[in-house]
Amino acid sequence: MEQPRINFTAVIIAAAAMWFAGMAWYMALSAPWMAYTGVTEEMAKQMSGMDMALAYGGSFAAYIVLFYCMAHVMHAFKAVTVSGAVQAGFWSWLGFTATALFVSYTYQGKPFGLVLIDGGYWLIGMVLGAVILAKMPKKESA
Repeated sequence: MEQPRINFTAVIIAAAAMWFAGMAWYMALSAPWMAYTGVTEEMAKQMSGMDMALAYGGSFAAYIVLFYCMAHVMHAFKAVTVSGAVQAGFWSWLGFTATALFVSYTYQGKPFGLVLIDGGYWLIGMVLGAVILAKMPKKESA
């Protein structure tokens, strides 16, 4: 199989786009998210700088891995248009993310509303990142 030419700048930009989308998403939905998770304002304020750095930095690193892998999936399925990218992002989300969230949250007894909030974020982020990967020019082979 031909190796994909991955634009690592696009991977980083896609990761940043998902990270910033998450900030906006969870700011807009902070009240229901906090109600579903049991996190209080006081608990959030007690997180140390190291805890926050680990959460923010760790999530950004995870998004880099996500979009690096998605670039491989998009290459395999020749998803190079916006339409193809939206489909790749949606089907990847539905098959790998939404199902994992649903199963995990169901066994943990989490409310379905939390599946919708967190799942909605992942859907938006994965589709947005896939579009970025499709629209930025390809560079060196990986």
